Amino acid sequence: MDSILRLAKEYSKDDHIYLLPCDDNNILENLNFLYDENWETQRTSYPYEILTYLFDSYYVLPQRPDLAALFCWQAINHSYYVQELSDSNIKFCQDTKGIEIVRDAILENWNNKYKTILEPFFKKLPNKTFHYVASYMLKGYAMEKNGIAEKYRASSYKSLKRKISALLEILDNAYGKAYCQICNPILDGNVVNFGINEADKEKSRRIIHSFGTKLKILMLGEETEITFHDEEKTKQKYRFTDEERLSFVLFGILYASRCNNFHGNVAARMNSINANIDTFKMYTDIFLMEYIILATHMNSQNVFSDSALDKVKKNVNLMI
Repeated sequence: MDSILRLAKEYSKDDHIYLLPCDDNNILENLNFLYDENWETQRTSYPYEILTYLFDSYYVLPQRPDLAALFCWQAINHSYYVQELSDSNIKFCQDTKGIEIVRDAILENWNNKYKTILEPFFKKLPNKTFHYVASYMLKGYAMEKNGIAEKYRASSYKSLKRKISALLEILDNAYGKAYCQICNPILDGNVVNFGINEADKEKSRRIIHSFGTKLKILMLGEETEITFHDEEKTKQKYRFTDEERLSFVLFGILYASRCNNFHGNVAARMNSINANIDTFKMYTDIFLMEYIILATHMNSQNVFSDSALDKVKKNVNLMI
């Protein structure tokens, strides 16, 4: 009997924690909490709902940063939900519009204020995060090209290529084309089998990692050269705008992670047989990225002071 079945047969929290791929890093011991002393004199107007979601984040740390990130996203969700409700031009609330509101609020004061706060967090996002994005983008592209129904693709694939048009061009001419040459997605029951031969599995990994490396460069706002998968080996240079960079982080990493976990179409991240210490580190950093995004958006809405934001931005030092 394997460890999953043993734990299911007789659950023990201690045994569960023992199975989780965690290290000794307890970020709660050094976390600069999202708290504003000004709230103490505004007892009827402090962000009550947001704080309740953050309590749940703290409760599951440090062992379950994946769950902490889910709860922190709920706090972000509430932050933009309130803003949607206050806008008479918005007829109904939806996540896509709400995330765009967060992005645009940050962009409005990007060069004068928020760029220097968020850039250090962007730079510390681990490579595994970009491999994750590269993987679901390549799989989504291969499924689309092979006529697999849209419901089997990560929703983040569709939204990200729509938000950042250069990604579709890169997939069409370079990484997507290369990936499609080694895979043949088919439905096996309700599971997509990509049909990658054993001999091509290492090539698949290299394509994903190379694409992930390029995505990280682009997210950092730097220029990168992509070699097309054609006979002439055409080379094309790309650079994301600031709007595309924020869209990539918000839609491509944070919201994508929330959706893939929340909708239950994958194993719970930290319980997965594929989870390892890098998974733990990635979700710890995703939580910290969400935490500063939440603080920044609240600051843009005058709910969180500049002095309080200055404290929270120091959490970049906790990114692993």
